[in-house]
Amino acid sequence: MKKIKQYLVAFILAAVFIGTAAYPKDVYAKWEMPEGAALEPIVFGKVTTQTDKVRVYVYDNTTLKITSDAETIFQKTYKCEGKKTVRLPLQKAHVKLKFTLTTKDGVVGPAIVKTVKDDGMISKKAVSASLKKPIVAGNITDKSTSVKVYAKKGDTLYIQNGAKILKKVKYRKSGYQKCPIIKQKAETKLTFYTANKTDRSAYVIKEVKDVTPPKKPKVSFPFDNDYSWIDVEGEIGCDVYVRQNSKKKIGKWKYMGTLDGMNLGFHVDDLPNITSINVGDTFSIRLVDDAGNKSEIATTEEAKGDWHPIVEGREMKRNTLSLETLEWLEWYEGLSDEEKDAVSYEPSELSENIMTRSDSTDTVDANP
Repeated sequence: MKKIKQYLVAFILAAVFIGTAAYPKDVYAKWEMPEGAALEPIVFGKVTTQTDKVRVYVYDNTTLKITSDAETIFQKTYKCEGKKTVRLPLQKAHVKLKFTLTTKDGVVGPAIVKTVKDDGMISKKAVSASLKKPIVAGNITDKSTSVKVYAKKGDTLYIQNGAKILKKVKYRKSGYQKCPIIKQKAETKLTFYTANKTDRSAYVIKEVKDVTPPKKPKVSFPFDNDYSWIDVEGEIGCDVYVRQNSKKKIGKWKYMGTLDGMNLGFHVDDLPNITSINVGDTFSIRLVDDAGNKSEIATTEEAKGDWHPIVEGREMKRNTLSLETLEWLEWYEGLSDEEKDAVSYEPSELSENIMTRSDSTDTVDANP
């Protein structure tokens, strides 16, 4: 029953560039890895001299290793596939970070190299204990257009993002002052300090919080008369969730994968825990970013045809399955993973009445 569950629950994402450079990309979802395969991590976003965390997509039972020049700065083994947040020490400008995955069989995949971008020096002035560091009130978000900062009379306050000065204010009296700033990107760091001609205070560093939800994704059925494949276009690095809406019931949200590019189309097959698609069904898609912000829900058009389940890599002829088998599949779909593992019976029709599945993608015969 474990094998049946894997095929009923598992699904595949294949991302393809839309534009002049159109070629297959890696997949981001649970799928069976070939034995001995060399796996490549996916590193989201850029790395700068202010970066203290990165997000990396890894696979089941792989060890992620990050080196800075020849020094290993991070190494961890992950049992479960998914996007991981990795804390890193701050790096010097122009250093090359290498990200590699090693499988449990010891196969080391190709390295992803990220060069650390220079955000510039904040200040060359020496720290002086006579200059009190400012006090920053509240949080700063990617929607903030001002910030309240306390400083003493006569102090000059600096607000910077890296070397870029966002605001410079001379305080005429002690107290809090509302300082206007332009909106900053989420997860960048703002530095606050006071300074005179030769010295400066200690730094106060605030990270810009992400409170802006991703934009509503674009979704569609890309192929005529095939409603088991859905294209999703959305914001880089967002997790994609799908929900089936049928006349009988509204399904639960299921993780679909992680977008690797804003203009990428994800082709989805073998949707999780979905045993069939009937005429009139729709699918709702929403994006969730790393801060947990959720996009507006996008919904596909209604399916104009049926789709039948994939069981052990074979496509069942829905119109030849008995009512009892269809009811069993619907019951099985509603079980938890633990309950599915405990099921010892399956209808004989799931190993009979099969047809070979034909896909638009190329296939390789394992026994030529």
